[in-house]
Amino acid sequence: MVELSLEACGLVFSWPGGGRALDGLDLAVRRGRRLAVLGPNGAGKSTLLLHLNGTLRPEAGEVRVDGAAPGYGRAALAGWRKRVGLVMQDPDDQVFAATVAEDVSFGPLNLGLSEAEAAMRVAEALDALGIADLAERATHHLSFGQKKRVAIAGALAMRPEVLLLDEPLAGLDHRGGMLLQGVLARLAEAGTTLVLTTHDVDLAYAFADEVALFSNGRTLRQGEAAAVLGDRALTEAAGLETPLLLELGVRDRAEALARFGRR
Repeated sequence: MVELSLEACGLVFSWPGGGRALDGLDLAVRRGRRLAVLGPNGAGKSTLLLHLNGTLRPEAGEVRVDGAAPGYGRAALAGWRKRVGLVMQDPDDQVFAATVAEDVSFGPLNLGLSEAEAAMRVAEALDALGIADLAERATHHLSFGQKKRVAIAGALAMRPEVLLLDEPLAGLDHRGGMLLQGVLARLAEAGTTLVLTTHDVDLAYAFADEVALFSNGRTLRQGEAAAVLGDRALTEAAGLETPLLLELGVRDRAEALARFGRR
């Protein structure tokens, strides 16, 4: 049985002056798996990630890490965010230091690590993202795609068990998106649990082990990617389409059955 790493249990949250973003939402994040959270804009995907790493506190319900609610005190949050990293959709919200190396070292140094240990983690993270050559580059001279990878490197330098990524391919061209998918695949192979939000059903079908469909602040269904995304009524309820590859497979199967039936 796959061990649960993170759980969202009945989360309720409303933004001030706005509608309810999460309305009794449940989600299970299983260790070592790739989970894609799918839904239209405003479904609560980004709000959920901010709860999963303790940035937001729910009005009701709770987040559990390894089966226990970690608490929101300073020490508890520090330990929580060490284990659960978050990469936001816009890298400008996270990349702020003068150089790439300084930015990526910010988290490890805040953990109280020595400069030597922090430098080792920075080197490892930059190498994992394929941007070691950018270590001394000024962050304001980076392209959008480079900033995305720097933001992920900053999270990786904390050595999280779970990495949350909000729309990781947003704003990237095709080449940049493929490069980043390759990076994420290598992280998953190395044992990092990945949770990414997206409205791209083709990305979710190709990349994720599991998907969770969101609508109006609730989880409609969570399960294996092919099973969930192959349910046309369910994807339509979430305002999504069936992935192209899955749609083609269904059509091929239907045509084969039709041919067989005519014989």
